[in-house]
Amino acid sequence: MFDQSYTQTLQDQIGQLGRMLGVQAAQQPEMQAQPAASRFDCVDGIEGARAYLQKMLASTKHIVWDSSKDVFYGLEKDANGNPARIKVCPYTVTYEPTMEEKYVTREDFNLLVSKLDSLLNKEVKDNG
Repeated sequence: MFDQSYTQTLQDQIGQLGRMLGVQAAQQPEMQAQPAASRFDCVDGIEGARAYLQKMLASTKHIVWDSSKDVFYGLEKDANGNPARIKVCPYTVTYEPTMEEKYVTREDFNLLVSKLDSLLNKEVKDNG
């Protein structure tokens, strides 16, 4: 589904978000050889997050993804095993520009230079 570099980048970003929210994401075992398509638990909406929270152990925190919206949930249970809170965190997916978006081709550059030259020459003739 996703390539491994994208999945690793996403995992790093989620770890950063989790630390900002005070939530620890579940750690993937280091000895797992196969690249997993996803190591994140998904739920269906806030009701699914509440159901997931009921199954969690006391004094734990988890991050789960909403399978139908661009949202993840920070779930937390207190020491008595009572649901402490659900943090709803919307996110936006962005992608790094490709090489084609970052740079112009030599042909495009030369075309731009020629247009600029013609405009400058026209201005010099009009003023001269």
